[in-house]
Order: sequence, then C-alpha cells, then structure tokens
Amino acid sequence: NGRPHTQVLWFWEIMRGLDEEMRSLLLQFVTGNERPPLTGFQALEHPFTVQVGEHLRGGGLPQAHVCFNQLVLPPSPSLQDLRTKLLTAVREGRDGFELH
Repeated sequence: NGRPHTQVLWFWEIMRGLDEEMRSLLLQFVTGNERPPLTGFQALEHPFTVQVGEHLRGGGLPQAHVCFNQLVLPPSPSLQDLRTKLLTAVREGRDGFELH
C-alpha cells in the first residue's frame, strides 16, 4: 500500500523523544558512527533504513546490520514495548563493544 509500517512510524516517534546522548548511541548501534556525516545522511554509502523483521520473534530485540546502516525491528504490540526493546538493544550493543 506504500504506507510506512506502524512500527516504523513508532520508531520515529521514539527517536523524537530521545535525548541527544541516546540518539547518538542509537545512531552508533545502527551505523557504527556516533554522528551523522558532516554532509548529511545522503553521504552514507548505504542509506539509513528501518524495517520490520516479521521473521523475528515478538520477544526479540531489534537487530542492526551496521555494514548496510539498517535497523530491523521485531514485531511489537505497542509503542512502549518497542521503545523498551530498542533501548535495551542499544544499551546492550554499546556494552558489548566496549573494551574493559
């Protein structure tokens, strides 16, 4: 039908509500970079994309394909559920890549 999936719309609503630090962490989770390119997102080799992975289980966390700047959201019954999953994935992803 050409309309964005409800969960993709929820994602952008969630993004609008995040502080700058959390937006930076989310961007790093998806692209590997803390900030967008100086010349804008059009400078990315692969466009920043958000899609719903119907193959993911409802209880799963979002997945990022950093090489392709792609975020795959799991099916979620509500915006709050998606927000919780997204922030968990971003925090876990950050902690998983820090050097100790």
